[in-house]
Amino acid sequence: MTMQVVSVSSKGQIAIPVNYRKALSIKEGSQLVIFSDGENIILKPVDLPSEDKLSIALEKAREFAVKEGLTDEDTKTAIQESRKAKKKLV
Repeated sequence: MTMQVVSVSSKGQIAIPVNYRKALSIKEGSQLVIFSDGENIILKPVDLPSEDKLSIALEKAREFAVKEGLTDEDTKTAIQESRKAKKKLV
């Protein structure tokens, strides 16, 4: 693993050195996810799926729902329960 020192601007911004951007195909507009363990910060490029991959995943989800007999109401209920659980964590 290589290491390079960068500075933080007055606005909390950093510049990712060009060698890292090239190696990880990070371009203007690329999205990164940031993690911290309380001591370290990790930036990871987000690889968003293509529209085709999303369509395939959605079709598989629909097929699963039909096979399991799930209804639109079941989906709405699951989403509501998930949102309630998430609010409790915050």
